[in-house]
Amino acid sequence: MKKVFVLGMICLLFLVGCGQESVKTEEKYSFSYNNMDFVLGEIFTREKFGTEVEYSEVASCAFEGLDKTFKYEHYEITTYPDGEDDRIYSIYLLDDTVSTKEGIKITDDVSKMKEVYGSEYNEQGESYLYTKNGTTLQFYTSNDVIIGIEYSIVIDN
Repeated sequence: MKKVFVLGMICLLFLVGCGQESVKTEEKYSFSYNNMDFVLGEIFTREKFGTEVEYSEVASCAFEGLDKTFKYEHYEITTYPDGEDDRIYSIYLLDDTVSTKEGIKITDDVSKMKEVYGSEYNEQGESYLYTKNGTTLQFYTSNDVIIGIEYSIVIDN
């Protein structure tokens, strides 16, 4: 009887394990600074990101509530309202002291950007838009030099 019980438990554990699928997270564009990850769409809190240098808000065109912009020394975060929470909508890099995770920064050449990110972009005038799993990474350029970098989330309304 004991052997039947043990054998039954092993079969049960095997069946439960087989029924579970491993969940893969989709790779998205994200920004890191000072060992902190900035994940588009995550809840924004001042406790996590610290006190900003400047703050502004405006009535949201797409949502109920306020879009808020928190400007820090080297980047700014814009949030969108989601009920009681504010979620990260975009991150704009302000100077060449910060770079993307892949090492591209303001003042780099467009050729370096293409070398790192490839040719799967949408060119809009002098800007290059890369899209990955509901997020975008946009490089603003002038005379083939990067003058601005922005991460943003794609929101379907």
